[in-house]
Amino acid sequence: MEYNEKKFQKSANLKAMFIWILVCSALTLAYVVELLLGKKPFPFVMTFIFMCWLPFICGFVFLKIKGMTTPLYKEAIAIGYGIFYLFVVMTAESPMTFAYIFPVASMLVLYKDKWLLIRCGMLNIVALIACFVKSILTGTMTADTIENLEIQIAVTIISYLSFCLAINHLVNSEGAMLDSVKSNLDRVVLTIEQVKEASTAVVDGVTVVRELADENREGASNVVHSMKDLSSNNDILQNKTDSSLELTKHINTQVENVADLIQEMVRLTEESVSHSKVSSEQLADVVNSTNTMAELSVEVDSILKEFKTEFNMVKDETGTIEGITSQTNLLALNASIEAARAGEAGKGFAVVADEIRNLSMGTQNSSTRIMDALGHLEDTSERMTKSITQTLELINQTLEKVMQVNVSVNRIAEDSTQLDSNIQSVDSAMREVEASNENMVDNMKQICDVMELMTESITNADITTKVMRSKYEETSQNVIHIEEVVGKLIEELGVGGFMSLDDIKPGMHLSVIEDKDGHIKEYHAEVSERIEKGILVNELTCNKEPIKISRAQKYHLQIIVDNQLYNWDQAEVIQLKDGKYSITVENNPRVLNRRKYKRMPLENPCTIQMQGDKESFKGAMVNISANGFAFSSSNDNLMHAKGREISIKIADFPVLDNQNVVGHIIRVTDNDGEYIVGCRMLEDNKKIYEYVEQNYQGE
Repeated sequence: MEYNEKKFQKSANLKAMFIWILVCSALTLAYVVELLLGKKPFPFVMTFIFMCWLPFICGFVFLKIKGMTTPLYKEAIAIGYGIFYLFVVMTAESPMTFAYIFPVASMLVLYKDKWLLIRCGMLNIVALIACFVKSILTGTMTADTIENLEIQIAVTIISYLSFCLAINHLVNSEGAMLDSVKSNLDRVVLTIEQVKEASTAVVDGVTVVRELADENREGASNVVHSMKDLSSNNDILQNKTDSSLELTKHINTQVENVADLIQEMVRLTEESVSHSKVSSEQLADVVNSTNTMAELSVEVDSILKEFKTEFNMVKDETGTIEGITSQTNLLALNASIEAARAGEAGKGFAVVADEIRNLSMGTQNSSTRIMDALGHLEDTSERMTKSITQTLELINQTLEKVMQVNVSVNRIAEDSTQLDSNIQSVDSAMREVEASNENMVDNMKQICDVMELMTESITNADITTKVMRSKYEETSQNVIHIEEVVGKLIEELGVGGFMSLDDIKPGMHLSVIEDKDGHIKEYHAEVSERIEKGILVNELTCNKEPIKISRAQKYHLQIIVDNQLYNWDQAEVIQLKDGKYSITVENNPRVLNRRKYKRMPLENPCTIQMQGDKESFKGAMVNISANGFAFSSSNDNLMHAKGREISIKIADFPVLDNQNVVGHIIRVTDNDGEYIVGCRMLEDNKKIYEYVEQNYQGE
C-alpha cells in the first residue's frame, strides 16, 4: 500500500473522534440512567450532557473547517475534552471520575506527539489539584480525599509516563525501522530503477529482435523466392547450355558456310579464268580485226595501184587529147593557110575536114576511154572509201575491245587481290572458329559441372531455408512470449507505483481522449512542463481544433514514455490564464506496451537530420510502420547515434504531405559501412497506419 501522510492523519483524526464519541456516549448514557433512577437531578444531567457534547461538536466543526487531514485536531481534542474533564472532576462526587481522561488520552498516542501528552498530563494534574483545593474550600475534604488525590496523581503520572515511554518506543522503533526500510528502500528503488531500465532495454531489445525477426523472415521469404528464381534460372542456364550447344552446331554450320564461301571463291577464280579466256578471245578478235585491217590495207594498196594505172591511163589519154588538140590547132593553121590560097579551097578543106573528123573521132574515143577510166576510178574510189571505212570501224572496235580487255584485266587483278585477302581472312576465321569451338566445348563441360554444383547448392539452400523458417516460427513465438512477460512485468511495475508522473519529461507526446455520449475525440499535445500531480501543455488540438473544456467532464490521458504507454482513466483538464492547459491526475498510471504495427518495405530516398546537428545527409528507407521506421545510410555519424532523436523527410511519400517524421534511434546495424538504423516514433501515426494497411499485404 502506498504511504500517504494525509491519509494516515485523516485516519488518526477519525479514530480519535470515534473514541471521543464513545466516551461521550457512555457518560451520557450513565448519567441518563442515574437521572432515571433519581440519583441525579435533571438540571445537573442536562448541564453535564451540554458540557459533554459541546466541545465535541466544536471540535467536529473545527475539523470540517480545517479539513479532515488537519494536524490541529489533536489540539482541539486536548482543549475541548480537557474543559469537559475539568467540569466532570469539579462536579462529580466519585473519586473514579479522574479516570475519564485516560480513554481519550490513550488515543492521543496515535499522533505520537510526546509534548502534547506531557502538556495534557500536566493540565490533568492541575485539574486534580484544583478539585482538591475545591474540597478544601467547600469543607468536604476528608482523610480519604488526600489518599485519593495521591492515588489519582500517581496513576495519572504513571499513565502519562507510560504514554510517553510508549511514544518514545514507537518513535525509536519506527525510526530504526524507517532507517532500515529507507536503506532497503534505497536498494529497492535502485533495483527498481535498474529493473525499469532493464525492462526498457529488454523491451527495446525485444522490439529490435522482433524487427530483425520480421526482416529475417522477409529475408527468408526472399531467399525462398530467390531459390525459386535460381531454380528458374537453372532451367534458363540449362536452356542457355543447350543454346550454347546449338551455337556450337551453328559454328560448325558457319564453318561449312565458310567452306561454301571458299568454294564460291574457287568459283570466282574459275570465273576469273573464264574472264581471262574471254579476254584472250577478245584479244584474238583484236588480232583477227588487225589481220582484216592488214588485208584491207593490202586491198587498198591494190586499189591504189589500180587507181594509179587507171590514172596513168587517163593521163595518157589526156596526152592523146593534147596531141589531138595540137594537131587540131595545126590543122586549123593549115586550113588558114589553105584558105589563103583561095582557089583550090575545096580540096584543101576536104583534106582538113577529114583530118578534123578523124581528130574528132580520136577525141571522142579518148573521151570515152577517159570516161570509162573515170568510172573505174569512181568504183575504185568507192571501194577504197569502203575499205577505209571498214578499217576505221575495225579500228574503233579494236579500241573498244582493247579497253574491255583492259577492264577485264583490271577486274581480274582486283578479284585476285580480293580473293587473296578473303582467303587469308577465311583462313584466320577458320582458325578462330576452330579455337572458339574448342573453347565452347570446354565451356560446355564447365557449365555442366557448375550446373550440378548449383543444383546441389539450391537443394541445400532450400533445406536450410526451410529450417530457418521453422526456427523463425519458434523464435517468433518466443519473442511474443517474452513481450507478453515483459509487458505484464511493466504493467505490474506501473500498478506497484514504480512508474509515475516522475517519468514524464518535457517533449513527450500525449493524447487526451474525450468521450461524450459515445462520441470520442482525441486531442494531441506535447508536454511542456511537469507540475505536482500533473503536467502543463501549450495547446490541445484535434485536427487543429482546440479543446472545449467542461468542468464535469473527466478525460482519459495517454502519454508515450519510451516504448510504454502510460494511461490515466481520470484526468482533469483546466485552461490557465496564460492560455496553457493544466492536466492533473490521481494515483499511478496503468502501463502498457506500445502496440506493434505491420511494417511495410520502403525504398524511397530520404533526407536525415539528427537532433542538435545543423547539417543533413542522404539515405534510403528500409521499412515503415505506424510507430516506427528503418533507413540505411553510409554516414559515419550514425555509428554511435543510438539513443538520439532523429528527423527524416521521405521523398515521394504523399501520405506525409512533405512533413518530417521524428523518431528515437533504438538500433544501429553496421553492414560493411552501410548503417541500417531502426527508429521508434514519438507517437503513433494514423495516416501511416492506414497507408500501410491499404498498400501492403505482407505480414
